[in-house]
Amino acid sequence: MTILAELAALYARMPDLPRPGFSREAIGGEVVLAPDGSVVEMNLLAAPDEKGKLRPRAMAVPAAVKRTAGIKPNLFWDKSAYVLGVVAVMDADGKPQPGQASRTTQEHAAFISAHLDLLAGASAPGLVALRAFLERWQCEDFAAGGFPPDLLDANLVFRLSNERRFIHQLPEVSALLGAAAEGGEICLVTGQTAPVARLHPSIKGVMGAQSSGASLVSFNELAYESHGKKQGDNAPVSEAASFAYGTALNALLERGSGQNLRIGDATVVFWVEAKTPEETISATGLFGSVLAPDPEDSDTARNKLAAELTAIARGRWQEAPDYDPETKVFVLGLAPNAARLSVRFWHPGRLQDLAGRIATFWDELRIQPSPWRGRDGTEHPPAAWRLLYEVAAMGEARNIPPLLGGALMRAILTGSDYPRTLLTGVIGRLRVEGTPPDRFSDGRRAAIIRAVLVRNTKCEVPMALDETNDDPAYVLGRLFGAFTYAERSYADRGATIRDKYMGGASATPARIFPVLMKGYEHNRAGLVKAGGQKAGAGVKAEKAVAAILAKLPGGGELPASLPLEDQGRFFVGFYHQLSAFYAKAEDAVIDDAADIEGTE
Repeated sequence: MTILAELAALYARMPDLPRPGFSREAIGGEVVLAPDGSVVEMNLLAAPDEKGKLRPRAMAVPAAVKRTAGIKPNLFWDKSAYVLGVVAVMDADGKPQPGQASRTTQEHAAFISAHLDLLAGASAPGLVALRAFLERWQCEDFAAGGFPPDLLDANLVFRLSNERRFIHQLPEVSALLGAAAEGGEICLVTGQTAPVARLHPSIKGVMGAQSSGASLVSFNELAYESHGKKQGDNAPVSEAASFAYGTALNALLERGSGQNLRIGDATVVFWVEAKTPEETISATGLFGSVLAPDPEDSDTARNKLAAELTAIARGRWQEAPDYDPETKVFVLGLAPNAARLSVRFWHPGRLQDLAGRIATFWDELRIQPSPWRGRDGTEHPPAAWRLLYEVAAMGEARNIPPLLGGALMRAILTGSDYPRTLLTGVIGRLRVEGTPPDRFSDGRRAAIIRAVLVRNTKCEVPMALDETNDDPAYVLGRLFGAFTYAERSYADRGATIRDKYMGGASATPARIFPVLMKGYEHNRAGLVKAGGQKAGAGVKAEKAVAAILAKLPGGGELPASLPLEDQGRFFVGFYHQLSAFYAKAEDAVIDDAADIEGTE
């Protein structure tokens, strides 16, 4: 109930949200009525977004009903099937025309019946006009009136022709909808006696969930019920608290709110509680930028972000005067689960504590050469969601392992160990992919491996090439990097030793490295004979191989196998050594490609 309580408290701090009994919905058009109920015009309320696509207007309307398989109308607004008795039917040219589906007639009849009963004694002009409209409208009137086909299937509201307000905004409507219920039970959120919500609100905007919304709290099977209690009575939450938490959560999940993003299969929302509105705005902006750094930001802006977060984490408030160390930060991860939502993670905390954990996360990902270095030569903070693409086949979001996003965020926010599946996934991609998909992939994967090993094993892993390190796995990785460099310098082969032997060399070095040594001798000899620059590359490789072999313990005896963590060290050594061969300024790793945007 802590999540619901914090969301309900957030609603109380957001004065622009719909009032009780209302919800924010996507409204596509309006039906303008004359006082006698005739239709004056129908207008689109949708507007084009930044890509030119029409987006409905978000509007506070009487709270949406929960529909499952039955027919149940909303009050004073609904989609065209309910309001007008017509839906979009495609003609032979693929253009929408007014028509009817299997139950459109029943939906329209239900809308008429609900409103005629409600408006029976109404005297306000707008309500009288709406009642007259419902009594005289025929579904054929849509085609006869030549109204815009884009209104079909859209949510519609009503307005009287001489009024600027919509009919659902009239005070008379609030009076009709505001009849207070009496009695109830003790609410588990507020602790007050109040009418209990039988059904909890639908939450919209969670990736993968039903587009009509899914419940955060629901009881729809006998197995979930006890002591004869049905649905919401099993965990009594008042209608007021239910409305408050649902409205606040839907506001956070709205497109463009700036307070949600996707991480794997989880949709993450975050909010803050500060002493003043100014501090709330500052902390919200900071935390949003931390979770999902904007790829459009300049290098200076992102460096400022990292500097501010570091100052907050270390308690240097004079360097970040816009932030209060006691500001509360809340992070909630949601994922679809049939008709419900499951909570992947929930973490409330202080801004300073969370800043420290995120700064630690960034420090653990540091590696040289950096895959997150900008044009100005400084490193940019990586987004957590970006790491998940390094374990996905073909780098596609749909191939990110389920649950991994939530487990990664939980580790970042709480300081606990990273999920071992993150290391397993990265090593798995390295074993099967061979040549990396892009020039920065090796660096990102090496950084992930280093972060997991540093935190989970509590052992030091070099950030940059360490020629004094005698860890067998790290040394063997360096040796494989030198062999790869010699092969690249000698010839451009279709299937390289990396493609054929990376997996085997890192898992069973005693079996694979003798084969690799023979190939290296062949490449080295070819480089010497080629002369010129190739001969220079051969000398560079030969010196490196000799120095690396001298670091192998036990007179060069190779281990029969390496566990998963050592396979990670192997790849870090490989990345360091191979990068060192191309350490000239013009070959440095510069990542000026924009990250894929992860926010909604």
